[in-house]
Amino acid sequence: MPAAVPLALGWAVVHAPRPAGTLAALLAAAFVLEFVAPDAIRVGRRILGPGLCVSLAAFLLVGPAGAVLAGCARGIGRAVSRSQPIDASARTMEWSVLAPLAAALAAAAVGRLHFAAGSVPLHVDGSTAAAACIFLLSYAALQWWLGETRAAADWAPGDAARGFSPWFAVQYALTGCVGFALAQELSLGNLFVLPFLVFPIALVRLGTGRAGLGAQRYIAALERENDALLNQTGQFDRANGDLIEALGIAVDEQEGAERGRTRRIADIATRIGAALGVSGWKLELLRRGALLHDVGVLAVPAGKRTQAHCEMGARLVAGWRHGRTISQIIEQHHERLDGTGYPRGLHADEIILEARIVAVAEAFVSLTSAPGRAGGLEAIADIEGREAGEFDPLVVKALSQAVELRTAEVLPMVRRQR
Repeated sequence: MPAAVPLALGWAVVHAPRPAGTLAALLAAAFVLEFVAPDAIRVGRRILGPGLCVSLAAFLLVGPAGAVLAGCARGIGRAVSRSQPIDASARTMEWSVLAPLAAALAAAAVGRLHFAAGSVPLHVDGSTAAAACIFLLSYAALQWWLGETRAAADWAPGDAARGFSPWFAVQYALTGCVGFALAQELSLGNLFVLPFLVFPIALVRLGTGRAGLGAQRYIAALERENDALLNQTGQFDRANGDLIEALGIAVDEQEGAERGRTRRIADIATRIGAALGVSGWKLELLRRGALLHDVGVLAVPAGKRTQAHCEMGARLVAGWRHGRTISQIIEQHHERLDGTGYPRGLHADEIILEARIVAVAEAFVSLTSAPGRAGGLEAIADIEGREAGEFDPLVVKALSQAVELRTAEVLPMVRRQR
């Protein structure tokens, strides 16, 4: 809490009128209101409590000292009612005391009002109304400056202007009218108006609290339904993944390939993608595209598989949910950077990254799975020798990082001597 806060409170106590019956009633009302209705009106992220009515009434009846003490009572009530930590309570006291002090001094200076003990009943004229308006405007501006917005780490002065809402000013004006009427009644000795200020607002607060509870229950029900839908969607997605795995196995059987070849391509493609920074759902789409990269062979006669299977496979999955990326992988995984690939003869960046990854993964698996298979290092060296014209150098570099070479692939096996 800055040193200005205790100084302001000390000044207010010294200049408080005596006897202080009206001021004591106002302070009690300000404190109680922070318990029964601390946030009766919410404007965006800002909270406008009815205690502002009491602060304005204290300013009009007692002067700046009364406004400061009423603000202090509001700050204490708000800190106690919310069980805030020390740093949050310090910020609350800061704007609760300094905002009404600066606002009251500005209003008193502009309105040229003189406040002295026993200056009631309140004389209402143009200067009094002007002072009340200036107090409210100054208070609103200072609360903006000292309130929650400034607490953000990335706060800038321009943020306050961008967050301005005319509705915020209207709420202050309406609250100020209530405070002005309260001051007028209290100046005539009508202390009974204080309960009429507290109880209706408490009832409104109770009603809004119940409405808020109902809204919370409704939101909780919606969240449960949303969780159930997400669970069902997850089950469907897992079933879809199982189907894709089965199609990959069917492709291996159809081509007479080594068992697990397609899954190995998908595993290596996934590791390459992760090394290149692909993550989340995009990485899963890459894995599924790798599993389905040759799915078109299931729909193309054996003699026409060379090029037709790419376009046929792409058409098979084009209508799937999230099928666009998978379709492009299937269609483009035989394209090459120099344009010598098929089916469209695409060049370089015309080929999506996922298809370039699957092309390298397929080449690696083909070299290490064929009869007279090459070792991992030899296969990578072969691919690196072709990368300038066929494969993406970045993908090939990621392959060498992603593939875990086993000792058997690096060193020749030597019979153990007894």
